[in-house]
Amino acid sequence: MPQRPPPASKPPPPLPAATLEELAARSPILLCLDYDGTISELVSRPARARPVEGVVPALKALAARRERIAVAIVSGRPVAQLRRMTGLGHQVMYVGVHGAEIAGRSRAADDDDVHDNDHNSSNDDIHVPDDVARYAPELDRVRAWLARNVPEGAGFEVEDKRLALALHYRHAEPAAAASLSGKFEEFVRAEAPHLRVAHNKMVIEALPAATSKGAAVRALGLKAGPAFMPVYFGDDCTDEDAFAELVSRGVGVLVGEARPSLARWRVESPAAVARILTALATALA
Repeated sequence: MPQRPPPASKPPPPLPAATLEELAARSPILLCLDYDGTISELVSRPARARPVEGVVPALKALAARRERIAVAIVSGRPVAQLRRMTGLGHQVMYVGVHGAEIAGRSRAADDDDVHDNDHNSSNDDIHVPDDVARYAPELDRVRAWLARNVPEGAGFEVEDKRLALALHYRHAEPAAAASLSGKFEEFVRAEAPHLRVAHNKMVIEALPAATSKGAAVRALGLKAGPAFMPVYFGDDCTDEDAFAELVSRGVGVLVGEARPSLARWRVESPAAVARILTALATALA
């Protein structure tokens, strides 16, 4: 089970201009990006979240500089969904479902979209660690509990990611959301001991205890190689595991409003992330 990151005591300061360009001038970068709230705005319906303007062209340009930049999307969403929603296909690496799925970049995916389109329909390269796959029976128990206990038409939405189950309550009454979330957490702790509960923005999720975004960053580091300096952009509490991983080596960047975080720096919005990535792509062109 991943260790909980140490508590953060203060908000990080603003990211200084040209920080990534200066870092890239010194060493190759492993650039890790959360999706929701980081390269996409948070929306009321998660299925409608799309990358903000400028992000995808910048990431395509960066992915083409593979000797200088290794790009990875790290998210609670499944890899297949991330590929569709970003349009990046196999041009970058992915970590899905908080680390339960890992997919490398295809060697055939160059900076040319024609190569990538040949691969868009295939997700055969998605790896599920053994210690995640074996907990399917516990996920089935949670799945059955949700089917019995989540009322229809009350503002709740169950998202089944196969390797994790999320209960969204953004549109539910606060009292009902608090009650059902509490019961959900109690059930997972009592009946699914190899799963853990993660709290995010208006969602509670059951997922394998062995997964975390910190472990995901370590796995991506092995794929990229030791020369690549990890940089991680993320917006919510699930990203704190990744920020903790980078305290001693790497750069964590919090996206959004100021709050205590283990990130070293902060930027104000996904639009700011898009501007930073565009500037980095231009500097490396």
